[in-house]
Amino acid sequence: MNTFFLFISQNFIAVTLLLLSIIALIIYEGRKGGKKLSPSEATRKINKEEALVVDLRPSQEFSSGHIAGSINVQVDKLEQHLTTKRHSKETPVILVCKTGVASKKLGVSLIKAGYLDVNVVSGGMMTWEGNGMPLSK
Repeated sequence: MNTFFLFISQNFIAVTLLLLSIIALIIYEGRKGGKKLSPSEATRKINKEEALVVDLRPSQEFSSGHIAGSINVQVDKLEQHLTTKRHSKETPVILVCKTGVASKKLGVSLIKAGYLDVNVVSGGMMTWEGNGMPLSK
């Protein structure tokens, strides 16, 4: 244990830079794909800012229960759908999938396509339902 502290004291600048780099990487990766919203934050954004809610789950899962007012679009057709329907790139977009993983990946491509306010429901529909939020059928 003494050698560990000796190493840190002799290489303080290098260790500090390493820790700062790791923290920066965690923050950068965490922000990828858009802002993470809790179900209550997503509800507020839907009600106050008239956000477009896009459900990326398969149509069978969507029909079993979804966020009121959401549209069901397959992952590979989202950008085409948004362009066809002429949704403004300034309109807030909330992506939701089953667990939040697919939403995060697709959020990255929407940001690259120029959408300014991309959001992801953290934990997806599993968290939405777990928090007792309402579903529409």
